Amino acid sequence: MKKTAAVIVSAIILLTWGAVSWMVLPWHQMVANEFTNESEVAETIRANAPKPGIYYLPFSHKNYKAGETAAFVNALPQGYTPAMTNQLVTQFVGDLVSALLVICLLSQTAGLSYWGRVGFVTLVGVVIASVSHFPYWNWFGFPIQYITVIVVDSLIA
Repeated sequence: MKKTAAVIVSAIILLTWGAVSWMVLPWHQMVANEFTNESEVAETIRANAPKPGIYYLPFSHKNYKAGETAAFVNALPQGYTPAMTNQLVTQFVGDLVSALLVICLLSQTAGLSYWGRVGFVTLVGVVIASVSHFPYWNWFGFPIQYITVIVVDSLIA
C-alpha cells in the first residue's frame, strides 16, 4: 500500500511539475523561434503534409545540398483539440508508469544512503536524457539551448 501511494503521489508531482515547466516558466519559449507568418507556414504544411506524422526536409540525405533549408517537423495538418483532457489523462498514466519504474529502481538501492539514492536516480536521469535527446542535437541540429532545457526539465522531474 505504501508503494502504491508513493507511485500515485510521485505521478501527481510529475504532472504538476510538467504544468509549471510548460505553462508558467518561460524557458521552453525562450529556446524556440516564432515563424514570421504563422498562417502562411500552417497553410504550406497543410498543403504539403497530407497526414499527421514526422517529416524530414529533405526526406533523404542524398537529396541535401549544402546551404539548403533543412527541417525536422511533427506535422498535425488537421490541428489538435485545445481541450487537453485526453492529453492530461495520457500524461498522468505515463507519469504513473515512470514513477513505478523509478521506485522499482530505487528498491535495488537498499544499501545506499538517502543522498546515494538521489545520486543514483539523477545518474539514471542523465543517462536517459543523453540517450534520448543528444541525437536530436547531433543528427538534426536541434539548438543546444533547447536540448539543455529539455534535459534540465527532465532531471528536475
